[in-house]
Amino acid sequence: MRRQDDVSVEAAGPAAPGATAAAGTRWWWLNGPSFAERLAAAGNRPAGFDYLRLLLSTLVIVTHAVGVAYGVGETLRVFGGAWRPAVALILPMFFALSGFLVAGSLERCRSLISFLGLRLIRLVPALAVETFAAAIVIGAIFTTLPLTEYFSSPLFRQYFLNILGVVQFLLPGVFLGNPWSGLVNGQLWTLPWELYCYLIIAGITALGLLRREDRALATILIVHAVIFVIYVLIRRHQPGVTVSGPVLILCFLYGIGAYLFRKRIIWSKALFALALAATLLGLSVPGGDYLIALPCAYLTAFLGLTSPRRSWLVSSGDYSYGLFLYGFPIQQAVVATFGAGQSWWANAAISWCLAFALAFLSWHLVEKNAMKLRPRLLATEASLLARLPAPDAFTGWLRSRRVLTALAVVLVAAAATGTYLALRKPAENFPLLARLAVINAHIGEADPDYVFIAGDSNAEMINATHRLCGRNVVNAGISGAKMTDMNGHWATFAFTKKPGSIVILIGTNDLHRKRKPTQPKYLDAFERNADWLIASAAALSTKVFVAAVPPAEPGMIKYYEPAAVVALSERLKRACDRHACTFIDPFAGTRDGTEGFAKPDSTHDGIHVRSYRDAMASVEAQICS
Repeated sequence: MRRQDDVSVEAAGPAAPGATAAAGTRWWWLNGPSFAERLAAAGNRPAGFDYLRLLLSTLVIVTHAVGVAYGVGETLRVFGGAWRPAVALILPMFFALSGFLVAGSLERCRSLISFLGLRLIRLVPALAVETFAAAIVIGAIFTTLPLTEYFSSPLFRQYFLNILGVVQFLLPGVFLGNPWSGLVNGQLWTLPWELYCYLIIAGITALGLLRREDRALATILIVHAVIFVIYVLIRRHQPGVTVSGPVLILCFLYGIGAYLFRKRIIWSKALFALALAATLLGLSVPGGDYLIALPCAYLTAFLGLTSPRRSWLVSSGDYSYGLFLYGFPIQQAVVATFGAGQSWWANAAISWCLAFALAFLSWHLVEKNAMKLRPRLLATEASLLARLPAPDAFTGWLRSRRVLTALAVVLVAAAATGTYLALRKPAENFPLLARLAVINAHIGEADPDYVFIAGDSNAEMINATHRLCGRNVVNAGISGAKMTDMNGHWATFAFTKKPGSIVILIGTNDLHRKRKPTQPKYLDAFERNADWLIASAAALSTKVFVAAVPPAEPGMIKYYEPAAVVALSERLKRACDRHACTFIDPFAGTRDGTEGFAKPDSTHDGIHVRSYRDAMASVEAQICS
């Protein structure tokens, strides 16, 4: 790794062969300075990157304004069509910009100690302050729950995991009446992917894959090919309004490549126009998202290497990170304050001004002061490096059989982890957000004294047009939900109208054998979560009914644990007894004895009963009484 004092010399030195050849030796659109020459001309601090960061963070707020003002469904409608390429381009440019600048930072660092340390002190302090501000101030102001219940909720405690990069979008009872219901900080979904990018660049640097241009290029192309195969050919990923996390990683890697090959890449307006067209075209066609990283990185670096005159807006500080952090929570708070009838452009204008004020404070009070830790970090790095063995001794130790075996194990584990992360369910769950929006809309339209049914697919399959006790039914079933999931979903329900009765049908997804549901530890956790859910329901209605877990047919024993049907039902009944709710069994007619099995042919798929109308009719008298 080169030392910091070598960078300016390299940038200003002679370009690579062919980079600045005479105009007659190549096509006219390849004439012009190299990226390295543009960097040197701006003293390695071109103003274009500062303006670009500010512009992109502003566009994030503007595009979020549609969903915040009108709901996630309107976001999908407006930005899912012709406007999609322009909107989806914002985050890839953010990550390509980050890759270009981070590669320069890495080159100036003596080791990964200072590189990763600088990333931490740049990101974590401001993120921690924003997390506390959102939870303690914004959440406490806008929650619909009593403050004692708000601060004691598991969701409140979990929210602070954001500081560690484990993103939590919800706070109990906050923004439930907003069109984009319940979401406190939707912008943070990119945070884990940014952390993955830093770990990736640290890993390939430690392996020496960035020391030579051929190795760096091969690494980027191999990663690109693997991601393309997994997400386009195997998973056949369908894009949403924005791009997926793996696309962001690719843009980051190609941003690194743009910096590493800065002597060879020409800064050309014609190439910029070509890259812009290729990027927009890629974002317009199926599978094209995974082909935009290279042109996106070029157009981002091209804009960043411009040198407009610096204004106070960029010379006084870097406010882009603060705008990114505070934008979405402020937008939701603006809607909650002024009402859902506000136009998107008004929300964007008001929210940007408020978010910029907080970003200004964040920079001058938090971020700039955190960067004062840099000398201590560099001193710590120097001390640690001084204690390492001499280079020759270190090389011999590194080549020992034990160390090589350990490195091989680490690489295999890293590859397995990367494959799991690539194939797992993506963090952004737009179908769930849409389902929650539908539930909250139905609550808002329900007649007084309605029946609210919450739970998993056994609740969702109940036909809401079948009235119970002659009253409206709001079906809040969410397929696939476990007990812990339902606790999280509950905080997103906007109870603008309190239900007359609440029926909870949950537990089927807790029966999966992989969860080992009969173990005391799992059962105790299930009961604790049931306590919280039932208590939350009892705070809304004096008539709460908790259903026994439905049985499964013997053919499903490969997947479900029948003994857990009985055990989980008993835990539900115990929790119900503590809160004076009523325990019911709509599925009694389908049970075959007391062992957790269903009668033959009483379900249509082994786990869901054939007639939910009949099941609810069997307990309707209890609910109505």
